[in-house]
Amino acid sequence: MRRWHFLVFVVLVVALLGACKSMSPPPEQRLTSPSAPPPVPEPPIVKVTLPTTLPAMLSILQTRIYFTGSGYQPKEMVVVEMDVPPGLEIPAVKPGEPVGVAFGYADEKGDFTADITPPTKIMTFLRGNISPTLAPDPKSFKPIPHGIYTFRITGAESGRTALSKIEFVPPGK
Repeated sequence: MRRWHFLVFVVLVVALLGACKSMSPPPEQRLTSPSAPPPVPEPPIVKVTLPTTLPAMLSILQTRIYFTGSGYQPKEMVVVEMDVPPGLEIPAVKPGEPVGVAFGYADEKGDFTADITPPTKIMTFLRGNISPTLAPDPKSFKPIPHGIYTFRITGAESGRTALSKIEFVPPGK
């Protein structure tokens, strides 16, 4: 039965992405995080367009948002968390706690890449629900406010931490 739900979800996501094909694809967003021990230097701010109207809102699903870094232990798990600003509610996240958005594993050299998946974009950036049939529920979407958000990248074994910042901007900015 789970395969059926997954198949339905995949078909719905492909259909939604197909509907968004008429829009020009957004540029690829690459977020590079320096790997330095504390104190963590202030990172540059990368801008990502976050529309607030349907169907433009779904373009974030086509935008590749990922983090890269180096200096971690070989084969170490690297976790990316978004600091949730005071007053912002993310479904299923306690107020004041960070929300995990991606993870990856460092290679033999200590370099990693961690992509944010479409379900995470829906639940975190669009603050939407995914129905029991694993389909996104566009009626529930309430995008996070435009602004600058801080992301912490942490090595699970080494504890090495880096910062990255994303500014979510309205279209045309």
